[in-house]
Amino acid sequence: MAARPALFLVWFTWAMRKERQVLRTLTAERLYRRRFPEHRFVFMCNELEEVALFRENGLNALFCSHNALADEQTFKPVSGVENTYDAFYNAMISPWKRRHLARLVPSAAHVFYESRLTGRQKTADLLDELKRMMPAHHFLNPHDGHRIEKLDWQAINAVMAASATGLCLSAEEGAMYASIEYLLAGLPVVSTPSIGGRHIFGDPETWLTVEPTEEAVRDGVAQMKARNVPRERVRAVTLAKVHEHRKRLRACVLVETDGRVDLPDDYGHAVYRRLNNWQRGLDFERMLIDDYHSE
Repeated sequence: MAARPALFLVWFTWAMRKERQVLRTLTAERLYRRRFPEHRFVFMCNELEEVALFRENGLNALFCSHNALADEQTFKPVSGVENTYDAFYNAMISPWKRRHLARLVPSAAHVFYESRLTGRQKTADLLDELKRMMPAHHFLNPHDGHRIEKLDWQAINAVMAASATGLCLSAEEGAMYASIEYLLAGLPVVSTPSIGGRHIFGDPETWLTVEPTEEAVRDGVAQMKARNVPRERVRAVTLAKVHEHRKRLRACVLVETDGRVDLPDDYGHAVYRRLNNWQRGLDFERMLIDDYHSE
């Protein structure tokens, strides 16, 4: 497809507010397009601050969160399930996820997985420490010192159905895929302030941002639980925002393909709910540069 027009939509799973990150991306794109001038890129940003920085540096950017591509047919409210847990946190076992901030929440369910950057032994040690710190909490993945068994989406949906709120406690990451899973399943969210764009699908009715202290997280969970916002309401508010992003995506693709590709005007269509091809940022940049040098 080297000589054929092609459009690449690139999402980022980590915050992209540092100029050096954007300049590195710009360099890789320019090298690639010297060899393949018929190919176009649109960089899909999770925050408006990122859009501004990308455009200031000459990159084609659109405000369209990767969370807008979450599958609302997978994550949805389940009726007739009583709350067993005050809160639910789905995240890797890593210090920057700040699970300790949930220590004072009376009852919480934790779904977790290993970070290859943290390493197996450090992950096991941190998990043991968290379990000692929060003995009333439930760490649901089957695990031992050598492995953590992942739960399937059906199991995760069932845990969310039994939880009153979803937790987002890191200070910086990307849009945090788990945050949109919470909202689509009807869970209101308690979050700490963050960089990366996870807050954009929140609403004052469905999302509460609290200070990054154990007491504030505990009180925020109690407050959101007391609101008792109907799960279908949380989902509906969220989907309205998701559809705004999908609408922008459709308009962008139509313009960038000179009218040749028109995505469906049904913003619940399966084309908007497909998994992406995820790669580490450095690997993506190397791929573009390698394609340039492989001529």
